[in-house]
Amino acid sequence: MPPEEVKNVRKTFIFFFLALVGTCTLARPSFAYDYHLYQNFEKFGILVFPKKNIFKGLDDYIRSIGFESVDSGKAVMRYGPKRSNQTYMMPPTVQKKFLMNRFIILQVLEDQNLLVAVFDPNWELTLPSAIFPLEEVKKNIPRTLNVFRGSNPQSEISFYPPPTANQYGKGPANRPRY
Repeated sequence: MPPEEVKNVRKTFIFFFLALVGTCTLARPSFAYDYHLYQNFEKFGILVFPKKNIFKGLDDYIRSIGFESVDSGKAVMRYGPKRSNQTYMMPPTVQKKFLMNRFIILQVLEDQNLLVAVFDPNWELTLPSAIFPLEEVKKNIPRTLNVFRGSNPQSEISFYPPPTANQYGKGPANRPRY
């Protein structure tokens, strides 16, 4: 083969190779999820993804136990502290911004069931493989939060409104215990 034909074959090969790589890159589905992050006054978090699958019962429950919506964005695949497990979470910068080192991760499936993960620097990233309905998650979230608290657990998690002035106008009001 003359040298000029070899150059043309090379150019053609390079063109088709780049076209194939470009097509594969564009055709590859995007697996990026949006997350929604809730946080309580103890700086514990509940991260839910995909955000579009959050249903009213789940959002109502999370808010009823004292968590407030603090952030949303694109989830990133991250490892736990010891790099043995990985799942989608908020970016590390968001975690640092909210000073959050313990949180629960809920992946909402299409049928309103949930996959649950727990992030704690002492335990690693725990990823049970079971799928749970919301009612089962409601039983276990308070237990997990009590484990996060360590030696100062609560017997029951209830949301109380912020303290207001007592009957004399000074200091916080006494909060009722139900």
